[in-house]
Amino acid sequence: MSKESRPGREEILECQVMWEPDSKKNTQMDRFRAAVGAACGLALENYDDLYHWSVESYSDFWAEFWKFSGIVFSRMYDEVVDTSKGIADVPEWFKGSRLNYAENLLRHRENDRVALYVAREGREDIVKVTFQELQQQVALYAAAMRKMGVRKGDRVVGYLPNSAHAVEAMLAAASIGAIWSSTSPDFGVNGVLDRFSQIQPKLIFSVEAVVYNGKEHGHMDKLQQVVKGLPDLKKVVVIPYFTSREKIDISKIPNSVFLDDFLATGTGEQPPQLEFEQLPFSHPLFIMFSSGTTGAPKCMVHSAGGTLLQHLKEHILHGNTTSSDIILYYTTVAPTSSPASWARIPPFPCTKGRFRPATWAWPWRRGVRKERQCGERAVSWYAQSHFRASPHTSGTTRTGASTGRRISPNSQVSGRTATTAGSTPRPGASSCWAGVTAPSTPTECASAARRSITSYTLNGKKVEVAVKHIIAGKPVEQRGAFSNPETLDLYRNIPELQGF
Repeated sequence: MSKESRPGREEILECQVMWEPDSKKNTQMDRFRAAVGAACGLALENYDDLYHWSVESYSDFWAEFWKFSGIVFSRMYDEVVDTSKGIADVPEWFKGSRLNYAENLLRHRENDRVALYVAREGREDIVKVTFQELQQQVALYAAAMRKMGVRKGDRVVGYLPNSAHAVEAMLAAASIGAIWSSTSPDFGVNGVLDRFSQIQPKLIFSVEAVVYNGKEHGHMDKLQQVVKGLPDLKKVVVIPYFTSREKIDISKIPNSVFLDDFLATGTGEQPPQLEFEQLPFSHPLFIMFSSGTTGAPKCMVHSAGGTLLQHLKEHILHGNTTSSDIILYYTTVAPTSSPASWARIPPFPCTKGRFRPATWAWPWRRGVRKERQCGERAVSWYAQSHFRASPHTSGTTRTGASTGRRISPNSQVSGRTATTAGSTPRPGASSCWAGVTAPSTPTECASAARRSITSYTLNGKKVEVAVKHIIAGKPVEQRGAFSNPETLDLYRNIPELQGF
């Protein structure tokens, strides 16, 4: 959107302004903008300038943020990324670099400061874990893992609540170069096996019971069935979480051991010291999974460097977070929400999919913007909520998409944003124009629509298997289970896929 078409102050005031940032506050985003300007000889006057530069010069953006974040590494990269490669080429980021995710998270030397506050249902006390204690525990876990034969690339999993144990085991696995995945104790046996059986873990950590809504829920029967379905397991570590170990029977679970006994195997005359395997930027770190609603859960691998750099960017630039801040993460360790983000903040400037390390998306290709009155039909369009956009930065403009729907006041656009159009037929409806994308050819129009439309079930889950069947020319049954079944037809007889 050009500066000439940006809305004026009066358009913003159609909505009540709830909060505005202090433009005089010296944030880490401001300091980063100043550092980029000095290093690259640029005059970046505001966030909008920084945003556009980050998109157009994404390689330079990530190189500058690498320096700004103070990332710990043992070998510097040879190249940020080959900008001549496209998304289908899967370009390698920060080629030649060597680092360790856990080393970066445990680099703080203020050992007496609190690293974790742990709250549990049914207990009023808050457990505090200092950085020194966390480092010592991670060293114990890692030494025991190495003793039992866990090596780089092995999978280690947790069937755990969101606890200090989960963090310690995850960091220990990462320090070795093992790959971590997790699921919460409320998952059933089939749900766990649908996921973990795909990745063949060598080691699993689990609790014996959990407390929910004031009631104890035993976990040992489920754990026994899960272990039976994972033949590659070498060790099962049971963590007494609710009751003492004397009251827990692990005799029916093969290769099982209590946590204290497991950690003792890695200790000698001297306490073990932390060792951090130096790994490539793209080395696998976490395995997360899709929900499994529309088919078998799919593995999603997050790289060590990509996860680290992305979270540093989000916390430092977006959250303006420092070592003195406290972040609350109120959730389970379910495989769709953890472990890749024990604290998650919305993403930053770099919006085009192939321009972010270890993140892939299908970019939207814009056509010619036109304006249409209320009631007219658009084949493929996106509406910009202009009254919400800042005239200074345009940073809050949202976009939506539709296929063949009439532009109407307060219409919901693909479940993303509501907008209104001119000539409102309903009394009391606000009026503002909607931007419409109209690609020049039917083929481009259908292609643009597919890129921006998602099919959903009636309960709001994204559809994957049905779309795959349509593309393959197979029939789709139970179309009534979809909230927008007409979108499935967008994937039928795609010209670009004919002959494959």
